[in-house]
Amino acid sequence: METIKGKQIDQKDISAAIKSGKVSVLPFDTVYGLVANPFDDAAIEKIYKIKGRDFDKPIALIFSSVEMLNKHISISPDQEKFITEKVPGAYTFILPWSAGDRTKFSSHYQKLEKIGIRIPNYEFILNLVEELGQPIAATSANVSNMPNCWKIDDFLLQIADQQEKPDLIVNAGELPKNPPSEVIDITDISSLKILRK
Repeated sequence: METIKGKQIDQKDISAAIKSGKVSVLPFDTVYGLVANPFDDAAIEKIYKIKGRDFDKPIALIFSSVEMLNKHISISPDQEKFITEKVPGAYTFILPWSAGDRTKFSSHYQKLEKIGIRIPNYEFILNLVEELGQPIAATSANVSNMPNCWKIDDFLLQIADQQEKPDLIVNAGELPKNPPSEVIDITDISSLKILRK
């Protein structure tokens, strides 16, 4: 496990690590997040093990733009308009996911009929995803049912006794105490459901 703090971060190195199947902890506009390549079975499984997360709970996908989203997920013009008006921002949108779309991703995504997506208001992450040229899988960097982490030290305490650990940690210091993203189900755009404020 390598921790980067107080030195210049080379996004190409982080991008290469993610593409090669390594799990990273990165700062987001909300809290620290666990990040992996969504096309890599072993990397996604490692996130679940680090978090102690049930395998039936999906991991969201992060995109750099609506244009990138459209390349990977089939959305309606109304869904696209709704998302475009709110991004980048602290929102997770729940979308229907066609069988044809999800078969391109890790087997952990194959059974899902819906997927959560984000385009965060955080230049570091947007630039990283753009550098990769593909979405990343991301979930909050904390053990399931334990508090969200705005400091790396808090996360390290949570996983101190675990065998499974991330490969790379980018420590940006203490993040602003922003809440997690608001979750909005836009599967039926005529009947929006706010699942988390």
